Amino acid sequence: MVRIIRTVAMMFLRARRGHGGCDRMDRERELFALAVTDTIDRLVAGRAMSREFTGRAGSMAAAMFAGLMHDSSRGRFRLENGVDPPLMVVISPTGSCNLSCAGCYSGGSAPGDEMPFEELERLVEEARGLWGIRLVAFSGGEPLLYGRGSKGILDVIERNSDMLFLVFTNGTLVDRRVARRLAASGNAMLAFSVEGLERSTDARRGTGTFAGVMRALSELRDAGAPAGISVTATRDNCEEILSDEFIDFFFRENLVFFEVLFQYVPQGRDPNAALMPTPEQRLRMWQRSWEIIEERKVFVFDFWNHGTLVGGCMAAGRERGYLHVDWEGNVCPCVFVPYSAGNIYEVHALGGTLEDIWASPFMSGLRSWQRLRATGDAACEVEPAGPGMVCACPVRDHYADFRELVLSTGATPIGASAAACLSSPTYTCSMVRHGREFAELSRPVLEAEYACKPGPEKCPVQAPEKKNRR
Repeated sequence: MVRIIRTVAMMFLRARRGHGGCDRMDRERELFALAVTDTIDRLVAGRAMSREFTGRAGSMAAAMFAGLMHDSSRGRFRLENGVDPPLMVVISPTGSCNLSCAGCYSGGSAPGDEMPFEELERLVEEARGLWGIRLVAFSGGEPLLYGRGSKGILDVIERNSDMLFLVFTNGTLVDRRVARRLAASGNAMLAFSVEGLERSTDARRGTGTFAGVMRALSELRDAGAPAGISVTATRDNCEEILSDEFIDFFFRENLVFFEVLFQYVPQGRDPNAALMPTPEQRLRMWQRSWEIIEERKVFVFDFWNHGTLVGGCMAAGRERGYLHVDWEGNVCPCVFVPYSAGNIYEVHALGGTLEDIWASPFMSGLRSWQRLRATGDAACEVEPAGPGMVCACPVRDHYADFRELVLSTGATPIGASAAACLSSPTYTCSMVRHGREFAELSRPVLEAEYACKPGPEKCPVQAPEKKNRR
């Protein structure tokens, strides 16, 4: 099975999704794919992933990626819009949480805020039917707290056995019953939120939280269901979460499948720009993460520093990207961008779909901006593709552009914190300064590392979207 997965991964790489253009990016894709398959091999050997789970999840993943170009709904979307549809949708079905972590991006919700179950089911089915999506992520709040009557997210996972699911959770609600249901379904993985090792995690999340995560990991290992970890990188923990001690503890001793890194974005509860990693720390994270992937062969993905793997910023329903729907029905470009392009409950009531919000001025404007940043307007000498993809976040790298887009398209701030950030000159200055300082520091390094290939493969340019016909 591991050999089959490795073969499919290499085939996917050879397809060259149009985001390449330099030797380093080709090499990064190869290193990343090998790290993933080596990690799977270790988990199977350590019995942290049962044979049954490996067979079901591996077959679905291979079928999903192999069938992307042949799905009729995706073909219809490409024909009408000139680009591929999103690859994933992130749904936060509840704003409730049993923790109160400092700086949480969704920290402004009230207890009991939840999505109607029929809307949750409709969103999953709509994503599949409209865009051929086979990958859904649940976030929150705490998604395992979600429940309408006797129905929760595990029911959605089990009812959609031909789809893959990723659940971001604090881990405190995972018991043997949950672990066994996940192992039996074979189509979902949990990502446990930690801030580092025990001291760092409990400092932000509360005493005993880390011990709860470890108990949950143990239950999942016993059931044969793999899991990963999700880490928010701040100025205080960015070295710890990429240290040898941290990597050994989770990947070697506890056999986690992956580590996904989200660099802190000052939104939500008590936003604080001083918590963002410094430009020097962020550049070191970029260097260190690739060292780990190549030398330790573990599955680590940084949504900011690894933009070269996915073509830059993935937000706003970009081709092979994603968009986010929260518990109130607000559709936003990203879980870290609390500005809504429309409310799906209202759109559904009028007979519309997610595609109507996808085509909104805010979403389409952000996608146009993404293409410009990723390709440098096709001028490789001015903005090489690699640096443009690493410095691709509209909020953290180009806040002035982002703020202007929000104001010009009338996007709606979600909550008092988002509105306050948008109107604050101090916040604006701090974000603009951060992006400028990182660009100045990283540009010489990134331009040298991501030098474009000569000849016809130089700086591939994505075609602009066609005008939506809806």
